[in-house]
Amino acid sequence: MLISRLAYIQVLRRDDFYQKATNQWFKEIPIGVARGKIFDRNMKPLTNKQKTQYLVIFPELFQKTEQNLEIIAKLTGVKTYMLRYEKITGLRPVQLKVLDDQVSLLKKAVGIRGVYPVEAEDRYAETGLASHIIGYINKIDNTGHQGLEKNFDEVLKENQDFKIGAIVDAQKRMIPGLGYKIIQENTPDKRKSIVTTLDAAIQQIAEEEFDRSHHKGSVVVLDIQSGDVIAMVSRPNYNQDDVAASLNSNNLELFNRAIQIPYPPGSVFKMVVAAAALENHLISLSDTFFCSGAEEIGDVVIRCSSYERGGHGQINLENAFSLSCNSYFIQLGRLVGGKEILSMAEKMGLGHKTGIELPEEIAGTLPDGDYIKGAGIGNISIGQGTLEVTPLQIARLTAIIANDGVDNGVHLIRHIVDEYGNILEDYSKTNAQRVLSPDTATQLQHMMQKVVAEGTARNSDMTAAIDAAGKTGSAEAVSDRKNTVHAWFTGYFPSKNPRYAITVVVEDGGSGGRIAAPTFKNIARRINILENESN
Repeated sequence: MLISRLAYIQVLRRDDFYQKATNQWFKEIPIGVARGKIFDRNMKPLTNKQKTQYLVIFPELFQKTEQNLEIIAKLTGVKTYMLRYEKITGLRPVQLKVLDDQVSLLKKAVGIRGVYPVEAEDRYAETGLASHIIGYINKIDNTGHQGLEKNFDEVLKENQDFKIGAIVDAQKRMIPGLGYKIIQENTPDKRKSIVTTLDAAIQQIAEEEFDRSHHKGSVVVLDIQSGDVIAMVSRPNYNQDDVAASLNSNNLELFNRAIQIPYPPGSVFKMVVAAAALENHLISLSDTFFCSGAEEIGDVVIRCSSYERGGHGQINLENAFSLSCNSYFIQLGRLVGGKEILSMAEKMGLGHKTGIELPEEIAGTLPDGDYIKGAGIGNISIGQGTLEVTPLQIARLTAIIANDGVDNGVHLIRHIVDEYGNILEDYSKTNAQRVLSPDTATQLQHMMQKVVAEGTARNSDMTAAIDAAGKTGSAEAVSDRKNTVHAWFTGYFPSKNPRYAITVVVEDGGSGGRIAAPTFKNIARRINILENESN
C-alpha cells in the first residue's frame, strides 16, 4: 500500500505536485506591459527602447517601518510620507522607478520583505516621439486606447502572458543569488510586432523644428512615390505614461491634430480651384481677371491682400496663384462653378477619410449644394466658409500634384512581423490611381514653384536653402471662442523628381508665408542633410 501510494504521488501526480511546490517557491512579479513592439521603417524601435530598474512593492507583505521607508525613498525619490499614506496602500503591487544605480541600497532593499528589484523595458520613452501615432494603453488591463495601440490592440496583446517569478523563502523574501525564473513565455512565432512607414530620424527632425517656434499645430511628411507617412507631428504633446494629466486640459493634447482636428484650408485650397479650372479647360495660365482689391457677392464684401494698395489690377492665373489674389480666385470660382470645385475636391481626397490605419481620423467637411449657390461660392473659392480639412488630407493633395496627378493613397503600416522579423502580414501594397491629367499637374507644379521663388513664400528665403515648390495659406477661424488666423504651408521637394510632400499648419500663426513656410524649409533642409550623410 505504501509503495502504491508513493508511485501515485511520484509518478501519476508528479506534475501536479511539482507545479504546486513551484508556486510556493516563486512570487510572481509585474514587470511592465508585455506587448508587441512598434518599429519604424528601418526596424528602429519606437516602443520598448530602453530598460529601467524598478522596485516592485507588494503592500500586503511590506512593513512600513521608518528604516524600510527611508531606503525606498532614497532609491526612488518618492517622499516617505507619500510611501506611507499614498503609494503603498491596498493590494495592488506598486512599481517605483530607481533613480540611480546604488548597489549598497539595492542590497538592503532585496532583504526587505515584499520588495523585489526588477529590470523592465519601458513601453514609452520620455521624449514622447510620435506619441500621437503610437497612442497609449491602460496599464491595468493592457488595452490600447488610442493610435496604433488601439487599432492593433489584438495583435500587440498576443504575447501578454509573459511572466517572471522570484525565488523566495517562507516569508516571501527574495533569496539573494537565486535571481529570477521565467514561469511562462510564448513561443517566438506567436509574438507579433508592427513595422510602420515612419522614419524615426525624420520624425525627430519634424518635431524639433516645429517645437523650435510653435506651440500648437501639426506637420505631416509623405513619401510622394509610395504614399508612406514618413513623419506626423501634433502639438501640444502629452505624456504617454501620465495621460490623466491631459484629460481635463483645454489644450486638446490627446487629439492628433494631423487627422483629428478640422481646419479651414484658406488659400491652400486655391490649388483645388485652379485644378478644376485647368482640368476642365476653362482657363489658361495667361488668362486675366481684374483685381480691384475686393469682391462683392450679394451683400458680402471679401477683400484681397492687395486691398490697401487698390488691388492687383489686371492679373493672370499664374501671378494670381503665386500672390494669392482673392479677387482673381473668387471670379475664377464663379466661372468654374461650385459643383465642379467640390467634385475636384473629392477627387483629390477631401471630404473623405484617407484610410490611414489610425482609428481617430475624421473626414473633414465639404459644403452642401445650397451653400455654394449664393455668396458661399466666394468663400469656397478662397478656402473659407464651411469647408474643413485635415493636414493629412492637404499633404495627400500636395503629393498628388507633385506625383504628376497620380494618387498613391496614404499608408502608415508596412508589415506585421514575428520575433525574428519574418513578415506575417504585408500592408505595403499601393493602389495607385490617376486623379489629374499630367498637363494639369505640370501647370500646378509650375505655379507652386513660382510661389516659392517670387510669390507669398519668397520672404522665407527658401530657394537659398532648398529646391522646393509650395503654396501658402492664411485661414480665418474661431479657436478658443475667439477669432484667429491659422498659418499654412504645403509643398514638396525637390521641385524636379520630388521625394517628399510636407504640410505645416500653425494654429493662431497668422501669415503662412512668414510663419509656416520657414518651418517647412528647415525640415526639408535637414532631411536633405540627413540623406546626404547616409549616402
